[in-house]
Amino acid sequence: MSCPNTLPASWYTSQAIAGLERRAIFDKTWIYLGVITRWSADGEDCFYDMGQFKFTVRRESEDWKSIQVFTSDGTEMRRHITQTGLVFITFSNSTPAFNEYFPGLEELLSTVDFTAFPFRRTLKYTGKYNWKTLMDGFQECLHCSYAHPSFSKVYAPTTYKVLNEQHFSRHLAETDCKRDSPSDGLFLYFFPNSTLNLYGGGISSFRTWPTDDPSQTIMQFDYYHKSPVETQEFENYYKFARTVATEDNDLCEMAQMNLKVGIYTEGTLNPNKENGVIHYQKRVLEMCLADYSKRRAERVGFEPGFECQRSSCRRDYLALSH
Repeated sequence: MSCPNTLPASWYTSQAIAGLERRAIFDKTWIYLGVITRWSADGEDCFYDMGQFKFTVRRESEDWKSIQVFTSDGTEMRRHITQTGLVFITFSNSTPAFNEYFPGLEELLSTVDFTAFPFRRTLKYTGKYNWKTLMDGFQECLHCSYAHPSFSKVYAPTTYKVLNEQHFSRHLAETDCKRDSPSDGLFLYFFPNSTLNLYGGGISSFRTWPTDDPSQTIMQFDYYHKSPVETQEFENYYKFARTVATEDNDLCEMAQMNLKVGIYTEGTLNPNKENGVIHYQKRVLEMCLADYSKRRAERVGFEPGFECQRSSCRRDYLALSH
């Protein structure tokens, strides 16, 4: 059995591809935004400036339904709040209904009361890599044993596996540590750009937002924890989470440098150990090709020089590039 190939390196550096992804993916998907405890019930606006994406979240009362999301021009956006307190948004009225986009997710989340986790800290910075460079790393754990030594001491890389659903993936790994609850150790990826990690009495999550520069992304992290504010428990948790995130950041910067200088063009993926990468990259490809084909047929915003060509690897996909 032949191994599937990665997306071409040009998909991580091309301005044209970045524009295509914005239209085909980010404008048409549900994006995980946070736990409802992230926003205080005082009616104060929480403004998000994520480069190409600007919006405001407002919560008027303790009632979950009072949470509203608005675009920069004041237009109310669609949002979905799960039964256990997670907020998702979409930038398009044509995005499928939440349960159609994420079939089975509500049931999976039903065992966790996310509202029991107070919001503790947020962090935002620019990552010097394409958004997919980071998601490639998150969707597999082949690198964990040497790149994440502290994480590997808690969660055995040899037991790590990824279970893929339509638009989300669940990551599983065995641990010898005492779990705070049966759901402790819940690691989720939400296509295209969000994660939620529940372990050690807390929740860490990130969103990676593409920018006008395909070699840069805006990283946004949120941290929640059950421990009392005056204890050291959260700081220990935060230190552990930031260590793993910093290790990933350094790996991604090095990978992006190699992509830009042409050291790497395409590679093969292990169908067992990198099935998470295969799954999400396939969805990226499908959505981009669908949008490209539609615009080409309609000649809507179509660029004459933006043509399809065969991948050098004889892969069964078309590489969209200039």
